[in-house]
Amino acid sequence: MATGLSISSTSNMSSGQKILVASAKEAFEPAAPDPDLITNERIPTGHKQWDVLTYARMSNASALSEGVDLSQSQQLVTNSLSITPSEHGIIATVSKRLIRRQGDSNVVSTTGTLLANSLRRKMASDVVTLYDSFNKSTPGSGTLDVTHFRTAVAYLLTDNSSSYGPAPMPLRASLHIEQISDIILDISDSGTVTGSRPAGFGDDMLQRWWKGSDRLYGVQIFHSGVISRSSGNTSKGAIFADDSMILVMADEAEVTEEDDNSLRAIEYGIFQEWGESQRVDVHGVEILSDTAGI
Repeated sequence: MATGLSISSTSNMSSGQKILVASAKEAFEPAAPDPDLITNERIPTGHKQWDVLTYARMSNASALSEGVDLSQSQQLVTNSLSITPSEHGIIATVSKRLIRRQGDSNVVSTTGTLLANSLRRKMASDVVTLYDSFNKSTPGSGTLDVTHFRTAVAYLLTDNSSSYGPAPMPLRASLHIEQISDIILDISDSGTVTGSRPAGFGDDMLQRWWKGSDRLYGVQIFHSGVISRSSGNTSKGAIFADDSMILVMADEAEVTEEDDNSLRAIEYGIFQEWGESQRVDVHGVEILSDTAGI
């Protein structure tokens, strides 16, 4: 990635000024669905902090005897989570000469698209960092298969917490594409135990991989292009309920444009405040597995 002022003579921009040959192509932006998969709340204007209260369950109801007063009363108990959003942003400065000369694309429009994509990618990356905070993790450094997926779902639907109970449906999975590939291989490969089942589900996987709307054990699987691969060739995704994490936004994205006449350039920017946090640990499972690929 390059930094600094974009001018008309910049080597990688000047080629587009000679003749209208083809439209300039924006860099392919990775899928970033993660912010939409968790609880979203917005801070009203004039507030700097958002306190999220999660009510714990009460004790089980009691068996009563006729004529005997029920004297013990249950209290409301909440887990309070305070989130103070922080500001995020990015700017790009484009010379007016470049705007006039760049004939193969609308430079201003393209700049806006790239800035917005960058901000969204940052938001998604912040949510992805929360996956590592779940106490439960599977399978580790090995290869992900349907057994790990099944046991993660079973854990989430088990009453593991007297306060918060099992994870509410629907569950979502956000995974690296190599993790998704391993799951589909385990289902469709005729050389595996799961692949030896009668034709049907596995055949559909083979014919239409990857549709982007696949489900396994009732869980919709999302490909998150911002989930990275570590130096040890592992990646961290997650299976979770939307209430397991929360994203709090303080405002809509603010787009700015500042004209610098002496520089003969225009500075474009986009800014937004948000904060994110884990909300209920037992409602999410980290999916850590090998993603070496080819």
